[in-house]
This record gives sequence, C-alpha cells and structure tokens, in this order.
Amino acid sequence: MFPDFYATAAQVLPVLLLALIWESRFLDRLREQNRRLRRDDPGGVLFWTRPRVRAYSLFIVATIVIGTGLALLALAEALPAGPALRVTVTICVLLALATLLTRVVVDVVAATGPEPPDEAAPAVEPLPAPPAPRSRDEAR
Repeated sequence: MFPDFYATAAQVLPVLLLALIWESRFLDRLREQNRRLRRDDPGGVLFWTRPRVRAYSLFIVATIVIGTGLALLALAEALPAGPALRVTVTICVLLALATLLTRVVVDVVAATGPEPPDEAAPAVEPLPAPPAPRSRDEAR
C-alpha cells in the first residue's frame, strides 16, 4: 500500500546514519572533547557526558538500523505493511532527522560563536617604555 514510503525510508535512514556518525567527524571530535559535568569542571558540559553520548549514539544507531530493516522487510512483503509498521518506521526517520538537526544547530552555533581564548598562546605583555632622553648635563 505504501511501497514508496518504505523504499524511501530504506534509502534515507542509512544516509542519515552516515551523516550523523562518520561524515561529520563526530567520533573524532568526541574523543578530543572534555565531557565532564560542570559541577566537576567549570569548562564541562551540562548534560552530555561521554557515557550519555555513548548511550544515545548507540540508541540512535540501533533505531536507524532497525528502521531500515523494518522498511526492507515491508518491501520484501515479509511483514504486513499496516499502520503500526508505518508509525514505527516514521518514528525512526523523525528521530534520526531531529538528532541530525540538533547536531547541525549545535555545530553551527559552536563554529560561529566567539572564539575561545587560546590557552597555548602567551598573554600579550605591553612593551617597556622607551628610556627618557638624556640631557647634555647628564652626559658629562
């Protein structure tokens, strides 16, 4: 009844998976970031610590893979294409899209916000004042 929906979902979900995990260098950036809570580190995060990011990322990956599998099974007519299956696949797609939108917004805001101070650069010290010119009397 909805073959185009399942075919589209089966194509879009893996692309979203690639966009979320590998294409955006998400894992590389995550490895480099300090992800401790602010109560433990003033430069830390409010909520998204490494264990929480790990759990949510694995949940999203599992959701996308399951949604893709369900769409393929519907296309193969191995599952009846009823309202419950459409809702499930739709939720998988919408959750992946919402996660992608959130990641894009966070990345754009971080990239266009004020630059953090460079801790490796030394503080700029003012130049010393030039010596006062000597008068003729002092030169003798």
